[in-house]
Amino acid sequence: MPWNQNQDNNPWGNKPTGSSGGGGNNKQTPPDLDKVMKDLNDRVGGFFGGGKGGGNGDSPEISKGFMMTAIGLAFVAWLASGFYIVAADEEAVVLRFGQHQDTRSPGLNWHLPYPIETVEKIPTLSVQRLTIGFRTFADGRTRKMNQESLMLTKDENIVDIAFVVQYKISDIEKYLFQIDATQAIQTVRDAAESSIREVIGSTLIDDVMTDKKAEVEDQTRQGIQNILDTYNAGIRVTTVTLKDVQPPERVSKEFKDVASAREDKERAKNEAETYANSVIPNARGEAKKMILEAEAYAKEVEDRAIGEADRFNSLYQAYKKAPEVTRKRLYLETMEEVLANADKVIIDSAVANQVMPYLPLNRAGKVEVK
Repeated sequence: MPWNQNQDNNPWGNKPTGSSGGGGNNKQTPPDLDKVMKDLNDRVGGFFGGGKGGGNGDSPEISKGFMMTAIGLAFVAWLASGFYIVAADEEAVVLRFGQHQDTRSPGLNWHLPYPIETVEKIPTLSVQRLTIGFRTFADGRTRKMNQESLMLTKDENIVDIAFVVQYKISDIEKYLFQIDATQAIQTVRDAAESSIREVIGSTLIDDVMTDKKAEVEDQTRQGIQNILDTYNAGIRVTTVTLKDVQPPERVSKEFKDVASAREDKERAKNEAETYANSVIPNARGEAKKMILEAEAYAKEVEDRAIGEADRFNSLYQAYKKAPEVTRKRLYLETMEEVLANADKVIIDSAVANQVMPYLPLNRAGKVEVK
């Protein structure tokens, strides 16, 4: 029997009803392939929204159009996945099959979607902060890291140092391709530990704990930068700040006593310098004053002597012209000068009995009547 004459709903024909008897028909009927393909087409069309077309032949065209639309939407979504936003403190590096293609600034940007191009966003404009010797948690707790903070000084003392390193990414291409960017923090940490241990190893403990902290910070920063430049890390160290410099806990009391004695020494030294600064200028001022007074006195004596000499010369010239007159005038002037301050009253005896003189009683013993 041909396949297209099979009227049963089963496309594979009826199952055999039995196997006994030579005249029984137990042979399977071949399937109708046209009907099978039609049923399969109807099912696919119904899945994509075409439904059964009732034999009009529209289902294949509808399914093909839907597939093209779906592919177009998928392509548009794939292109839209290339849009990305770069934050204000970031720069974006576009990698095409892993190779550096471009560097984008903050804002809305677009790149060829994955897997053709990928984007790495790096905070190049912000300052990164790294702590050495301690860790600070979000809740404000701080934990010491003794394996990082304990160091040996030049005079073979142990000092406990905690410091902070601040750095920025200066070359984004070197940062991504010359070092492992995922391990950049550990790289800076290792460089910082190596540099400060070298600096502390050549510095006395008293200098580290007192007046050479700024020098230690600067040398440490330069050492870290030299190490990172050797690696071509693309990182620039901005500052190194010593947060805590102290002896180990076991000997902290003794070091405090030494520090107190050092402070007392500095205080006494400052007080002595203050006293010296107040006494020495005063002494210098008094010495200058005495010198000026002596110079003024010498000038006064000299001028007075010159004046007296000139006066004597003028009197001598007058005396040569009129000796008697000059002699009498000199006598009267001398007596006037001598008796001007004399505390004595002289009354002529011829009039003493006629007039009641005014006598200063409190100086009566100095009254003389002649």
